[in-house]
Amino acid sequence: MSLENRAIFERKLLEKLKEIELSNSMIKASKNKLKFKSGNKFVAELYIQHLARVDSYYLGGTVYGGAIFEGLSSIDPPYKSNVFNDSCCSFTTLGQEDKKFSLELGGAIKTPSLADVEAVCGHIKKVLEDHYVPKVIACIIPGQRTIRDVLESPDEYSFPAPFIYCAIKNDAKIVECGMLDKVRQSKRVIKNKEFDLKLLEGF
Repeated sequence: MSLENRAIFERKLLEKLKEIELSNSMIKASKNKLKFKSGNKFVAELYIQHLARVDSYYLGGTVYGGAIFEGLSSIDPPYKSNVFNDSCCSFTTLGQEDKKFSLELGGAIKTPSLADVEAVCGHIKKVLEDHYVPKVIACIIPGQRTIRDVLESPDEYSFPAPFIYCAIKNDAKIVECGMLDKVRQSKRVIKNKEFDLKLLEGF
């Protein structure tokens, strides 16, 4: 698509992102991006990035602040982080096959034609509101979906078991019946049995 098509799409997308901003005081919308605030500083973002070689957009997210992030800073696991930056949660939709963001395999959305701009922007707004915004907020303010999200995609979290530990330390009420048994049995969450299980044994 032409640069003009992209510009029209991104303007309409910003309108939809601004609508999301209005629904939550934690969120600030800007071009192709939602930033999340905790207290008086930004601690996370969702961004929609254009890939020129395939003329498509993918979604990414990163969480680099909040209570869980701060708690993790005092823990030194004996293994490497799952993510390649200093965040506690980092992901993109590239290569994902769940079709949450894109209805196509590969996790990216083609730059829409002018006729499709409204529908595509509406879809992006809905999937952000239904899934990705709550996912990011659950990394900042622990809630009942926090542990479920880690179990669903542990590779997106720097240190899955310590992340869960810090979330529970922040709010023990987030633990649902049977959830910690699933955590303890997950080989993708428990990366070092001696360290991770000991960390969780108090719950």
